Amino acid sequence: MTQGKVSVTNKSTNGGQEGTVPTAPPSYEEATAGASPCYSGGYYGDQEMLTGFCWDDLNVRRIFIRKVYTILMVQLLVTLAIVSLFTFCDPVKIYIQSNPAWYWASYAVFFVTYLTLSCCAGPRRQFPWNLILLAIFTLSLSYLTGMLSSFYNTKSVMICLGITAMVCLSVTIFSFQTRVRKTST
Repeated sequence: MTQGKVSVTNKSTNGGQEGTVPTAPPSYEEATAGASPCYSGGYYGDQEMLTGFCWDDLNVRRIFIRKVYTILMVQLLVTLAIVSLFTFCDPVKIYIQSNPAWYWASYAVFFVTYLTLSCCAGPRRQFPWNLILLAIFTLSLSYLTGMLSSFYNTKSVMICLGITAMVCLSVTIFSFQTRVRKTST
């Protein structure tokens, strides 16, 4: 019995080559037995990036987690600042509520940057563009949140944003200070 091996026989089609059999995909052991222990698949053009580091390295994972939590914390703090401005400053609150065109413009900007970040791998993976698009995305989403929260007289939005930002801050500080492994292999 052959495990993991598939036998394929090709039938002759119009003008096709007879006797050519496509190679079977490698087994897991064959695929992971290369020179680099890292996963070498992924997006086109990532091969040289993936050979430089490995996800099995604990330090690489720790740095990645720090970056992700730091970016998330900055996004939440920007959103908290804009929502608090739109909630507590009465002249800004009156202007925002009287000009709904800014809301729709911000919604369009949010939607375009969301589609660009979701669908286009090029700008999402190139250094200056990924941060620019993420900043535009964060600002437009913060404006949308601030606009919607300005119509309500409750401060629960501020409390929720503050609690979320504090939890993210504490996890970020924890990731900078500890050597505890938070991911599984």
